[in-house]
Amino acid sequence: MNRKLGVEQQSGISALRDRALATINYIANVQTFPLAFMYRDNIDRAASTGNLRKLRVIARDIDQMTIGLEPHQREGLRAVLQARFGIDTEAEEAVSRRRIAKALSRGSIASEKERRHLEDYAEMLEATGGDQTELKAVRKLLHEK
Repeated sequence: MNRKLGVEQQSGISALRDRALATINYIANVQTFPLAFMYRDNIDRAASTGNLRKLRVIARDIDQMTIGLEPHQREGLRAVLQARFGIDTEAEEAVSRRRIAKALSRGSIASEKERRHLEDYAEMLEATGGDQTELKAVRKLLHEK
């Protein structure tokens, strides 16, 4: 993509790049992560070409990886993101929980994007040993026709 990006787009790309790289570097520091270099290269390539869509996909993939961190490691990552970038991951998670609650109270899935969000949320609950009642409710909603 060789189009001219506005200041706001460039700023957004830079912020997403920095967050993704900080997360990859953190994971690589606390666990064995032999493919970290590949992620760093892909992040830098997407950012340098202004490919925000690709950068968002990579960032989402990286966020999913953080589910596999031990609880104390996730807390450490939260602290790093808060200190370096002012990112409140707890607030981000609260927004996610509100989306889930809205879908559950509605009793239906409004879009494919919402379905993916519900699937990701269920995976997170499973991986972290989250609320089993909530997990059952999300799974039930996902499997209704």
